[in-house]
Amino acid sequence: MHVLFLTLYPETAASPRYRVLQFLPYLRQHGIECTVKSAVTEEQYRRLTGSGRRGRALWYHLAETPRRLAQLAGAKGYDAVFLQKSVMTAHLKGALGLLRRHARRLVFDIDDAVHLAPPHSLRGIWKWTEDREQVRKLFGAADLVLAGNKWLASEAEAQGARAEHFPTVVDTQRFAPATDGPGRYCVGWMGNPSTAPSLASAAEALNSLQNADIRLVGGGKASLVVSAAARVPWSYSTEVSEIRKFSVGIMPLLDSEWTRGKCALKALQYMACGVPCVATPFGAVTDILDGQTNGLFADTADDWRNALEKLRDGGLRKRLGQAGRDTVETRFSLDKAAPRLAALLESLV
Repeated sequence: MHVLFLTLYPETAASPRYRVLQFLPYLRQHGIECTVKSAVTEEQYRRLTGSGRRGRALWYHLAETPRRLAQLAGAKGYDAVFLQKSVMTAHLKGALGLLRRHARRLVFDIDDAVHLAPPHSLRGIWKWTEDREQVRKLFGAADLVLAGNKWLASEAEAQGARAEHFPTVVDTQRFAPATDGPGRYCVGWMGNPSTAPSLASAAEALNSLQNADIRLVGGGKASLVVSAAARVPWSYSTEVSEIRKFSVGIMPLLDSEWTRGKCALKALQYMACGVPCVATPFGAVTDILDGQTNGLFADTADDWRNALEKLRDGGLRKRLGQAGRDTVETRFSLDKAAPRLAALLESLV
């Protein structure tokens, strides 16, 4: 079986790493030939998503459109096409028809609420070329939909899809607990500038925290809502070591339909490293944390303050951290998910 994996972004982005690339070694070892093609190259992605680029959405579309259309036209040479997230960052009219015409079998993998709006909407005179219902049509056109959380699965099923809840998972050999914890109480967050605005819901508690370090990884200037914090650039080579510096990992969320499409990757990364997680009880994280034994929930400013003060207790952190690690190993590990993905792909032929 030869599968063409069409990722929306190159491996610099988290979504293709966790929904496609980490599975490839297992799939290849078990007889599934895998070809991966991104809508843009690494160099284009870096250049066109960098800060200070005026009109970068237009230039991004000009880069991805001819490349992706050529990939769709060449899809007929594969037994199945695995489309990750979306055809393109703009939902261009005719693109889905081209894909379905050439794909013998189509798997649509979704880990974001891109059925609500495209990642980069077209503007001005180009709006007429956009199909805002493309992803909803994809749900029905695909032979199989893999949904990163239960809400996304229900949204796909409402459009007549054969949908499987296939949660995002982590490699528990790579994300593993540190041998020694941080010497000083440290509250940490890891994300990117697009998710950093969610820190606002915990900012009051964080800004009033005394005798503690606050470490924000990857948020850049968007994380300035938290005043007294160390801001650290994210990199693949250091993400595990950064999490191991946390005493507590936080995942505040803003209550919105878009947020409901998120798959709680931050929580899984913290938990796999044995770091207790405090999260807003909204969306996919409620399928991972119980709010008591394997992590804590916080919604209001007082909730956040109380949770962060409570977790100064090293014994409690150890119990929650171990329970969180056990949860990931049992339900959200790459070792468990890879055989399931192989079986789902093989069920198509």
